[in-house]
Amino acid sequence: MADDPTSGNLPVPQRGMMGGARPHLEVRAGPEKGQTFRVAPGVTVIGRDPTCDIVLAEEAISRQHCRIERSGEQWILRNLSSNGTRIKRKAIEEHVLSDGDEIRIGSKTRLVFVIEEVARETESRAQFRPRTGLPPAEEPEVEVEPEEEEEDQEASLFQKRKTLFISLGVYFSIMVIGGLVAALYLKGCRPDRPGDEGGIPWLALEKQIVPVGWSIPLPVDRSTPAGVWVVSPSGDQILVPHTDLETGKARWVNGIRQAIDVEFVTRKELDRRVRAKELGASYPYVLRNPRSRTYAEQFKRRAIEDYLVSDMPGNEGKLLGAVRGFQQALAHYGMRFLPDPSEDRMRQDATKELINTVWRLYTQARIQQGAGDYKGAVNTFDRILKYVPESYNLIYRNVSAHRSVLKEKIDKEGRRMR
Repeated sequence: MADDPTSGNLPVPQRGMMGGARPHLEVRAGPEKGQTFRVAPGVTVIGRDPTCDIVLAEEAISRQHCRIERSGEQWILRNLSSNGTRIKRKAIEEHVLSDGDEIRIGSKTRLVFVIEEVARETESRAQFRPRTGLPPAEEPEVEVEPEEEEEDQEASLFQKRKTLFISLGVYFSIMVIGGLVAALYLKGCRPDRPGDEGGIPWLALEKQIVPVGWSIPLPVDRSTPAGVWVVSPSGDQILVPHTDLETGKARWVNGIRQAIDVEFVTRKELDRRVRAKELGASYPYVLRNPRSRTYAEQFKRRAIEDYLVSDMPGNEGKLLGAVRGFQQALAHYGMRFLPDPSEDRMRQDATKELINTVWRLYTQARIQQGAGDYKGAVNTFDRILKYVPESYNLIYRNVSAHRSVLKEKIDKEGRRMR
């Protein structure tokens, strides 16, 4: 493929990145021995469930076994499983990780927590260099005069402050929108209220749980060895035992993030997970040719092409095409991230952009509907369907159902006006 757009000449969108430490996990023992998994900047959930950030195949590992959270400059490991998580052969519930700590989960799996430094380059962008055994890219050395270095430090300080203020602005905006949604919800715009929405539940950003005796999904507060705690609409906390989730008495309901950030599996693995009740029988993401590098390159090339044109008018669906292409490429490579760091950053950017866009539009539609602007809500739902045109997708089905109810309300009001 002489004209392969995945080569170094491909224009890659660049975004600023703060310098510092970037951790990852190296598998020293277990079915995934030799693989390396990145640790997310916020929360990384580890377990057997395909919706976890790091999925491990060993049967002795719980669906959600443990998680790693960042707290300031520390990375904290929290146990989520009754099977236990061990550091240096000692069972822990909570542990501040250090470089080189060995995490033992299941009966065979051993993970080593490794902190890599993020090297700041001359163009003020950082590059993560995982320990993959590959030689680092050769980069020209650039000499910086002392005055220029001082100016770069001042510019870097300004950029950090600017990034901080922008982050605070986005955070408070989300809080305001969340408050409006909560106010509308408590005011009576509830999916389980008779005559409102026909009993159609609202989607959440993250997956939720439907406990025994409930007809609507409830948000997860925390997971403990006794079970998972969820929050009812009135604010009460309810404990859902792990056994209820394993036997099907209570069930997980995927949210927007899980509906977009899916995993491709082989037909054999799909059948196994369906038998083990780990996946629904309608799971559509199946590979035809597992571990094929040729297919991986083809899907990656197509994904990059879709991503580079996804911001043009009328190309909303290209963004999902890019995300799915990257996911297919990962599955065919048999890796958790792409070999080229710049292409893997593009993959992560595409996924985050799609999740954030769909969640923002979905929240906007809920606010419009709660305010009685049914036509505006329908138009917003139509925009979501352009971004997620998969008819079998949870988002598509949920949005279409809400849209149909609103269209009926609009038609009734029109007939009444005549």
